[in-house]
Amino acid sequence: MNKLRKLEHQNKLLFSLVGLLTLLASLPFLIFGAATIKNLIIKATGTTANITVDTTAKLEPIEPVWNSYAQGGESSTDMIAPVITQIKALSPRYIRIDHVFDHFQVVDRNADGTLRFSFSRLDEIINSIIQTGALPFISLSYMPPVLAQGGNITAQPTDWNEWSLLVKRTIEHISGKNALNLTNVYYEVWNEPDLFGNWKYYGNKNYLTLYEYAVRGANAAVNTNAYKIGGPAITKLYKNWITAFADYISEKGLRLDFFSWHLYTANPQEYGKNVSLVTSWLFPYPTLVNLPRLITEWGFDSNINPGYDSLFSAAHTVATVRNTLAGYEQLFAFELVDGEDPAGKQLWGRWGLLTHPAQGMLKKPRYTAFLLLNQMTGEGTWVTAFATYNNGNTKLILVNYDPVANHVEAVPVTFIHLTNGNYIFKKQSLRTGLSASPDQLIQVVDTTYTTQLIMPANTITLLELEPAASPVL
Repeated sequence: MNKLRKLEHQNKLLFSLVGLLTLLASLPFLIFGAATIKNLIIKATGTTANITVDTTAKLEPIEPVWNSYAQGGESSTDMIAPVITQIKALSPRYIRIDHVFDHFQVVDRNADGTLRFSFSRLDEIINSIIQTGALPFISLSYMPPVLAQGGNITAQPTDWNEWSLLVKRTIEHISGKNALNLTNVYYEVWNEPDLFGNWKYYGNKNYLTLYEYAVRGANAAVNTNAYKIGGPAITKLYKNWITAFADYISEKGLRLDFFSWHLYTANPQEYGKNVSLVTSWLFPYPTLVNLPRLITEWGFDSNINPGYDSLFSAAHTVATVRNTLAGYEQLFAFELVDGEDPAGKQLWGRWGLLTHPAQGMLKKPRYTAFLLLNQMTGEGTWVTAFATYNNGNTKLILVNYDPVANHVEAVPVTFIHLTNGNYIFKKQSLRTGLSASPDQLIQVVDTTYTTQLIMPANTITLLELEPAASPVL
């Protein structure tokens, strides 16, 4: 997506007043967590953080919803290819791309006016995505000029049946058993229709019609592997859009495999609120209320913002994950690598986890935050913290997310109900960069270990207790 075209978001302050007041009203020290609560293992007491981790609790599995990413359409070239190695280290699940139809020139016309398809350029970026270990997530956008009214890529097609045929052929190529043969690819109908094309959920230029004809094409696809199709991929969560979409799906009996939208906010709590809102709006639709929810672009600001190059963005990432592990199937951080302007000249040092290849493909703090998050595997639960326990190892990750960047906190952390013996205590911190303290050999004699952390604003710390091989002295 070309973020420079987000006119409705221009001149927005770095942090909205509402989001800032909400954050300041809550504990200034936010610690993030995961998945459904069964037996609580984390307890916070007092007005400042005081963390206790019960290492013996029986826990629910954690599904890492944070490990999918979006790449915008700032360039018509394959932006994934130069950074395959760096992206692979993030263990991505899906990588979302838009501008699929206009950038990669998948369709043209023969001399007699019939459509001809060529997926060679699209295959290049899909191949790059696969090399990272991810699957492609395809935003079915925008309208190819040869199909669009007036050649405008955000316009309606001159013939709705040609739009259906385009979707059919795309799915048959990517998910087809005799083509790329990929399984479990997601297809999202359009990208931010309320912004790109000013589509409505009513009237002449109606997104619901766009979706219906896309589903007709999907239903006509033959000899394919399993895939999912959904939407509406709007710029943020709007009740009128979701309920009108749900009404139309129900009335027409259309296929819908997931709901999707975007969210850019400096307030991590908004992500959790979105889940509750969608659930309440969909209660009248029993066949839809339990469908997966995906945020297919997210960050703290939809505009170009130098904060994406700083520790602030890393802290926001971790604080946001604390609010999204329950209720979402996937979140797609925007974006993987800094793009270019439409003319391909000006480099943007902004949304990417990595700088543009011409700037060295440098890893920004937010990239490192995702690396730390990926270590939080195993089992876990959350109240005001996020801990995991796997094969005797206990891990705890903490973040001091502070929009005004002036709060430093001393945080007591206590691990209880440990087996007496020797442990290796490990600590990694993301401050000016990622650093690891020397491993410490500690002895637990009363089933308890306590430590204290000094957490400056917008820093992240990962702690680990690993049983040592040496016997108790």
